[in-house]
Order: sequence, then C-alpha cells, then structure tokens
Amino acid sequence: MAMQLSEFRFHDTSDYPIVCLSGRELPAGTGPQWAAEMDALIARKRPFVLVFLDEQEHETHEDKKVRTVWIKKNRRDLASLCRGFVLIEPDRATRVLKRAQGAVMAAAFGLRLKFTADLEEAEQLAKQLLAGEDAPDADGA
Repeated sequence: MAMQLSEFRFHDTSDYPIVCLSGRELPAGTGPQWAAEMDALIARKRPFVLVFLDEQEHETHEDKKVRTVWIKKNRRDLASLCRGFVLIEPDRATRVLKRAQGAVMAAAFGLRLKFTADLEEAEQLAKQLLAGEDAPDADGA
C-alpha cells in the first residue's frame, strides 16, 4: 500500500497537487525517504507539480545516486504525471545559469522545468502547468 500524503516527511503536500520541497531542509541520508514519497505521488495517478523552494547545497553522493536512479527508473510515469518542476531562485543571474543547466536534464527525462524568483510566482506557474498551459518562466529570463 502506498504511503499516505500525511506520512510525508520532506515533500509538503498541504496544497496538493502543488507539492513543495525545501532542499536546504533535507539532511544527509534522505534519499530512500525521498524515493518513497515520490513513489507515493506517482501511485496516486493524479497530475501534480513539484515546487522547489530552494536547492540542497551539499547533497551526498548516495542521496544524489538514489534520486538519479529513481528518476531514470520512473521517468515515463514522472513525465506523464508531473506537470512540471518549478524552481525558485531569487537571483536573476543564477536563475539564467540554472535554466541553461536544467535544459539538458529536462530534455533527457521529458520534464518541464520552470524558474521564478519567488513563491507567489511559483504558485502561479504551478497552477498554469496543472491547467495544461505552457507557462513561460515568470520573468522571461
């Protein structure tokens, strides 16, 4: 039986189908729990959007490996159910750099990556993605 949303420790599902994750709050060793929560999101078979509030600055090799293996294994389901990843980056120059870096991953895994400066814009993008709109990045950068 799949994990219930109320059992999630890292993904904030209080506004499901908009799901938020704070990378800076993830301690080392979270890979298996992250994967279990992602399995539960996929098992619901309902569209959702992942909003990354910030990024994990010092992800361990093992956690990165768990995440990468999970994404490769589940790429088809993730691409069909996850309407997009919205990443919040307040600094415009860093946003431009991350957008360029993320384009390769997005293309490889069939994911939609959007970047924005703040949570309010991220929520708007998430709602547009859930509605099936091809939402542009909020700042056009």
